[in-house]
Amino acid sequence: MTYKQEIIDFYNGRTNYDNYTTINRAIALFDYAIPSPGQWILDVATGTGNVAIKAAQKVGANGNVIGIDIATELLKIAQQKIQAENLSNIELIEVDAEAYQPQPDKFDCIYCSYAIVLLPNIPKILENWYRFLKPSGFIAFTCSSENSYLALSIVEACAKHGITLPNLHEPLGTPERIQHLLTQAKFDQIEIHPRQLGTYLSLEKAQSKWNGQFWLHIDNPLRELNPQKISQIKASYDEEIAALETEQGVWYEELIYYVVARKP
Repeated sequence: MTYKQEIIDFYNGRTNYDNYTTINRAIALFDYAIPSPGQWILDVATGTGNVAIKAAQKVGANGNVIGIDIATELLKIAQQKIQAENLSNIELIEVDAEAYQPQPDKFDCIYCSYAIVLLPNIPKILENWYRFLKPSGFIAFTCSSENSYLALSIVEACAKHGITLPNLHEPLGTPERIQHLLTQAKFDQIEIHPRQLGTYLSLEKAQSKWNGQFWLHIDNPLRELNPQKISQIKASYDEEIAALETEQGVWYEELIYYVVARKP
């Protein structure tokens, strides 16, 4: 199975994706970057359309929103929500974010909620977004710290068995790396707003957060391993997590960076 198909299958299987938490953490992007009436908006990896719908309401009848995604089932949900809201200024397109190539200088704003780390070539994506934007336009996206979702414990458990697992949160996992990549892509007026959404979990809950194999990354070596090896890695992960337990439980970091940057 290809990496892109893994992503499609994973998100198509999440038809119950919408809840209070997922909706609010997505539209929190509008706390930092608000479009104006009449503007053109691109929502990358629109999913169930939460950001696209909010953007459409902000830009009004004279504005336009395009939402792109590769998860057909989520796009169906988004379309139902758009119709329920009676919005006629949103177009949904089923297309890979890396393959989407609109005309240059088309959009005033580009949003991407919780998905940029899934795109294999982030520098190339940022370069594309820069080209798609009008001058003075902005991008607004979310990414997570490199240790969010116990990622470093997962990577360490794999390393104990000679497996080098790339941390998908690593490229944008610190404010310094975010700043560097955006500056390389020629963006300026870069703002990075951290929000800590983490919590303490019971040991059992923390250990259940990873099954020893699941990892959405194009270079995931775990795909090729036999079940016995996966079980060994999972056992090492459980040990890693047990070592983190405190009286309050296991700290489950979910440090989100809300990032805004402009095209000069």
